[in-house]
Amino acid sequence: MTSSQPASPASRPQPAGHEPIEILRFATAHLPPEERYAAWLARSWPRMDAIFRTEPVEPFNTLFESAELGDVLFVHAEITGMRWERRLQDIRSSDFDPLIVNMMIRGSAHGVFDSRDFHEESGAFHFHDLARPSVHVSTSSRTYSIIMPRPVASALFGSLDDLHGLVVGGAHADLLIGHAERLWQALPDLDRSCAPVLGRSLLDLLLAAATQVRSSTPRAGKSEAGLRRRAETLIESRLNRSLEVRDLCDALDASRASLFAAFRPDGGVQNFVRTMRLERARAALGDIERAEPIGTIALRLGFSDAPHLTRLFRVRYGMTPRDYRQLVSGDGASQRIV
Repeated sequence: MTSSQPASPASRPQPAGHEPIEILRFATAHLPPEERYAAWLARSWPRMDAIFRTEPVEPFNTLFESAELGDVLFVHAEITGMRWERRLQDIRSSDFDPLIVNMMIRGSAHGVFDSRDFHEESGAFHFHDLARPSVHVSTSSRTYSIIMPRPVASALFGSLDDLHGLVVGGAHADLLIGHAERLWQALPDLDRSCAPVLGRSLLDLLLAAATQVRSSTPRAGKSEAGLRRRAETLIESRLNRSLEVRDLCDALDASRASLFAAFRPDGGVQNFVRTMRLERARAALGDIERAEPIGTIALRLGFSDAPHLTRLFRVRYGMTPRDYRQLVSGDGASQRIV
């Protein structure tokens, strides 16, 4: 990968009394090619836990630099071609749900964000909501990103329902990307006290772009994301009873096709319901102090009986509910979930 990164703070002399904005850096170019991807997966910065399921589509290499600017993290990255996926189970097991804005300086990406087709070329930027599923493939690329905590994003944009996978080009993209380029180049010479104002300058340009794009794009009265959230709440409240798609459609005033589309990443509504029930059952089995009988758990969560729960639990987790409870209690140290 050809590197074109701006100069780092250490490469330029600093005036007396200057407290620079810290720029953190992670790179793999110094490693043998066969070790680079594993080193990137094992990194503890900027997150200890993986955010995406990834698969290189060419020999791997990356440069990742970031700076905290007030409420946001400003990132410059170069990375070779990659497949990226974030599934619902990843989202449920993660406490990381920011809104990310990714500016494509060089390269392209395409995929599906929830049910929205996604395609981004150089000179555009897109919104990526990590609280929603996505899968995409990117070419070798150079990007700038703005990572903002969810409360900051909600305060700025209001509802985030229509932003996931939204691609913005034209004058607004040119303005934001041009500002990001100049800002990154200037960071080594700027004092840390300027960081919050600099972060706000990026957010202001984003807000202007989002306002313009939203005003020119018709918004559905019942978005797929909104339907999904209502459906999840309804399903959660009815896990202890039979859940027919027909009944859910009636309760939600939604068509069978729209409900299926909302749960397409999970393989459909019934597959989502089964997964949710099994996850709740596993949590209940792990509550050793309560020690709720397996048959009671099965009936409480909508399984026909304990053998029904046992069959599905073994398929998903590779062991019976009883074996899992022994494992959690320390009585089955030789067993593990596959």
